[in-house]
Amino acid sequence: MTTTVAFPGAADAQKFESEPEVRTFTTEVLTEPMEWTGQIQADLWVTSSARDTDFIVRVSDVYPDGRSIILVDYVRRARYREGFEKEVPMEPGEVTNVAFDVGWISQVFNRGHRIRVTVCSTGVLFYEPNPNTGGPFGFDMPADAVVAENTVEHNRTHASRIVAPIPRIPLK
Repeated sequence: MTTTVAFPGAADAQKFESEPEVRTFTTEVLTEPMEWTGQIQADLWVTSSARDTDFIVRVSDVYPDGRSIILVDYVRRARYREGFEKEVPMEPGEVTNVAFDVGWISQVFNRGHRIRVTVCSTGVLFYEPNPNTGGPFGFDMPADAVVAENTVEHNRTHASRIVAPIPRIPLK
């Protein structure tokens, strides 16, 4: 039996972030505090070798000593990218938009800190395994499961992005 755990909360994500399949985007060191209050959204343009796969977006506060503390994250199963009322498989090799709400936040990133966003496609043990076939899923991986080879596009035509709730008034 597979054990599933909930969101790890204020955990240091450095080990997770160093895994080769995790894409990590980090700001420069902040010279002034920056507030994010509101909803964070992911707008990903992706290709996959599979008919279904997961995309996980995490936002972390990176402290001057290197700790990367997870603030919010969310998993979107691609088959539900058009809503949970229907399943829409991906067409392998075709660019597909997967947009979703990552979560709500109210955080001041202090001077000397950095903001980090990670994108990956595996959530085990955090989230139930995805066989990537479009077939049924559960806590145990089925025998016909496949490994999804995923690409997050970030070019002029397909500009993946994270939309952050940044106030217009700078903090002083």
